[in-house]
Amino acid sequence: MSLLRTDRLAASRVSDRRTKPPLPSASWLRDAQSALTSLGWLTARALLALFAAGALVLATTSIGNFRPAGAQPVPKGLVTLVSQSPWVESSSVPIRLGLRVRSPVAANDLLVDVALYTEPDQSALASRYEFNTTLTGQLAGLNQLALTTFSLSSVSETHASVEIYVTGSELSGQVPTGVPSDQVFQLPCPPRYGGCGGVYPLQVSLVDVFTGQPVTIDSFTTYLIVVPSKVAPQERLRFSFVVPVGVPPAFTPAGAPKVPRGTLTRIETVVRAEMSWPQAPLTVDLYGQTLLAVAQSRKNLRLASALAAHPDIVVGGPFSAVNPTRLIRAGLGSDLASQFARSDQVFTKVLRASASSGIYIATTPIGAHGVAELAADGITRIVVPQNNLASVPNSKPATTQWPYTLSAPFRIAGSTIEGLQADLGLATHLTAPGSPALGAQQLLADLAELYFDSPDYPQPRGVALVAPDSWAPTVAFLNATLGGLASSPIVTTVPLGQLFQTVGGGTCQEPPTVITGCSPAVRSIVSPTLTGVSITSGQVQAARGQLAELSSVIPSDTTTINALEDGILLTETAGLDTGARQAYLSAPLAMLDKLGSELSLPAGRTVTVTSSSARLPIAITSTSRTPLHVILLVSGPNLTSSTDVPVVLRHGTTSFIVRVGTRTSGDSNLQLELVSPGGLLQLASAEFTIRSTAISGVAIVLTAGAGAFLLFWWVRSASRRRRRHAARRGRSHQHEPMSGTLAEPAS
Repeated sequence: MSLLRTDRLAASRVSDRRTKPPLPSASWLRDAQSALTSLGWLTARALLALFAAGALVLATTSIGNFRPAGAQPVPKGLVTLVSQSPWVESSSVPIRLGLRVRSPVAANDLLVDVALYTEPDQSALASRYEFNTTLTGQLAGLNQLALTTFSLSSVSETHASVEIYVTGSELSGQVPTGVPSDQVFQLPCPPRYGGCGGVYPLQVSLVDVFTGQPVTIDSFTTYLIVVPSKVAPQERLRFSFVVPVGVPPAFTPAGAPKVPRGTLTRIETVVRAEMSWPQAPLTVDLYGQTLLAVAQSRKNLRLASALAAHPDIVVGGPFSAVNPTRLIRAGLGSDLASQFARSDQVFTKVLRASASSGIYIATTPIGAHGVAELAADGITRIVVPQNNLASVPNSKPATTQWPYTLSAPFRIAGSTIEGLQADLGLATHLTAPGSPALGAQQLLADLAELYFDSPDYPQPRGVALVAPDSWAPTVAFLNATLGGLASSPIVTTVPLGQLFQTVGGGTCQEPPTVITGCSPAVRSIVSPTLTGVSITSGQVQAARGQLAELSSVIPSDTTTINALEDGILLTETAGLDTGARQAYLSAPLAMLDKLGSELSLPAGRTVTVTSSSARLPIAITSTSRTPLHVILLVSGPNLTSSTDVPVVLRHGTTSFIVRVGTRTSGDSNLQLELVSPGGLLQLASAEFTIRSTAISGVAIVLTAGAGAFLLFWWVRSASRRRRRHAARRGRSHQHEPMSGTLAEPAS
């Protein structure tokens, strides 16, 4: 029901339940003074003072509670836009505003004002600058063309839909009979300023009228977009809505898929919106690591199938969300090609489509060297952040200028790459305060401002919106936005690749004499300023060296090797915190440590050998399910030589014989090590004691020499004794004949 302003001010709307107690009157005090005369002067004065103090307290309390309307605290309340008819094309079709009202104030004390504003010359907003000014409710300087008021009927929460009609000389149809005149907004449509078409601010306010003086509790500014009923297709504004998906890493450092909940929600929301509004396709900037993780998670197979069903809306980015300029400054420019190559492998496997579209969407500013590296990697078209581009020159007088928004591709100076500016103003509507329906209508109005900037330009124009990485789309916002885009007569929503194909590059070297929509042919990149170094080539090369050693240990486990290689690519993700980056870099070494913990070598034993060359039995136990290719090193200070034996350790116990030689007898330490085939990394080690009871060759030689010497000495000594004995016997024989020749006596 529509109410007039005078109805709001009627005295009967002031409820008795909110009236305040009256103040004590002066005559009442005089009567009390007379009654107390007989009590005596002092007693009377004391009682009167006490009574006056009480009256003053009562008066102060009453006055404090009963403030003028202008000073009374405004009750809290909220009016929210939940839906709106996006376009005004005919006078016969109402513009419906779905509202939600929350307030503790009684519904019969609340009204909703709807006011339509124009420029002072009664035309639509003259520029995008004017539009941006009105977004925050700053309507000073504009002309309030019309005002209508609606009442509420419930107390706590109301879902209401109000209707207004718009007429003008260029609008078809007639307002239906019986519509109250205050609900019809008549547009003047001055031909000098473009007629009826354009964007008109519409302020909706929640007003408290209890005190008799209206007090605005809450308000928001939406827009009526008056559009021509027919626009030639080539004159419509091409629009690409790009949603980056999969910036946070979707794998653990060990290589297991773990897609963040926020990423899954974003994919689900985008896919649902795409299925609901195929006439307004989104562009999904999808990173390879996220697609791979979704495909490897069984619970997310439905999402992978949905993405595979719409490959035309997907632009394949690098494997992870890298910053090309930062990679180059870290000495890792060659890794950019690895990022794109790995992503292309994933897209080919999962979506049966190549990621090599030649398009790169820069979500962070990129430098000239980054552009050159991207060109070397096959990139031919780049969407560049608005703050990454140098301002276009303007050497002409102030009367000649560029269009407010440059809506055509251009060649990046010093490169063959074609660039397109990502419109920063459009992106602000994604995170602006207010309801999803309000944000959607403000976005549509902003696009309409771009169209009306040069509505009769004969060549196609286009603009791209790249959502922030942190933006969390909602179903309500996408439904309102895509629903409006699907029915728009002035904006055609296309995938990003189609925008590049259908919108020709800018052709102007200088600003046009009048605002015709012509955009510059060449624009320059402003190299970003980067602080700190997030990763170094030395760190990456060290991790890859460890991974090479690991791959020689488990050459058959390509799944693990590929996952850890992907993890090294994930370390190059822009904005990754130091702890997470270090976890990915150290993952190959952590895997080697894990494999080493699954190996068991004999340790703490004492082995007795009885010869200098012995056959030593060794048993190694492995609990790993993957065959391990390792080198067994046997060494010790008393061994004649070290031994290295290539072995393949399978699950269970592997036994074999190792031949060792000892230099001396006695106890000595024996060291066993299992190392990678390259010998750079140790997996396990053990130590035990060798007790040798064998006599060494030196000892044998010494013993034999000593025996020979003793034998020689004994023989020599025995020979001398025999000679001495023989000599003594010879001398004794010489004395015996002399005694036998003695003369015998005569007879």
